Amino acid sequence: MSVTDTDGVTITQYTDPMCTWCWGSVPVVRHLRATYGDQIGVEYVMGGLVEDFDSFYDAANDISKPSDVAPHWEEASERHGMPVDTSVFETDPAESTYPASIAFVAARQQDRRDGQRYLRALREAYTTQARNVSRRGEQVALAERVGLDVAAFERALEDGTAREQFETDLARTREAGVRAFPTYRVSGPEGERVAAGFQSYDQLQAALGEVAPELDRSAPPSVRAFVREFGPVATQEVAESCELDRGKARQVLQSLHGEGALRRDSRGNGVFWDGGDR
Repeated sequence: MSVTDTDGVTITQYTDPMCTWCWGSVPVVRHLRATYGDQIGVEYVMGGLVEDFDSFYDAANDISKPSDVAPHWEEASERHGMPVDTSVFETDPAESTYPASIAFVAARQQDRRDGQRYLRALREAYTTQARNVSRRGEQVALAERVGLDVAAFERALEDGTAREQFETDLARTREAGVRAFPTYRVSGPEGERVAAGFQSYDQLQAALGEVAPELDRSAPPSVRAFVREFGPVATQEVAESCELDRGKARQVLQSLHGEGALRRDSRGNGVFWDGGDR
């Protein structure tokens, strides 16, 4: 099926840059993109997880202050497989997830895919590098890293346009009745499906099959090609997109590292891999 045949096949994720389960969803979404390419669109809507920790309480996880988040992250990481560094909650925790969300919206104004690369950078920096991405300096540094027009990015933060679009995202989240992050709306020619909470690749692929049964599937990429295109990437991202169990993915990555083809970077409770001369 051609791209024009699948106009409107979209996965919308209601999300937050600092949500650990949304961080855990990164390999799954990348796997879907590797499988379907430009046949599907991916959209991120900011849901506003924590406006202010001074007035926040998550009864399900007994979280009322930033330091309470560390054990939740560690438990979630064991389940979704993405690395975390909980030292940020001791050194410089964010008091709100709103500034990072607004920064993503400022990036999204420039280009949808660059905005999504920026969202990945926000998540990676906060969850694995102990960088408080609610701070303007960190936001600008990440904008430079992903190649945004930094002057335009800062204008969007300063003139209120990014904040205004963030408020629109919050309204969309409320109207959709979202109660958990991530939540997905999968839409296509045959209707739409909604799935709340962390979803596996198989679960989202099944939803896509129901709303767009004619989509073509590509074979998984090689480990070397995947890391060179997307690195730095965590072991779980490689395992997921290359359709390997985590042990096998780790073995292949270690072998490529031993050959000098990849670089290895330990962070928190996991490892990232990169390749090439970037």
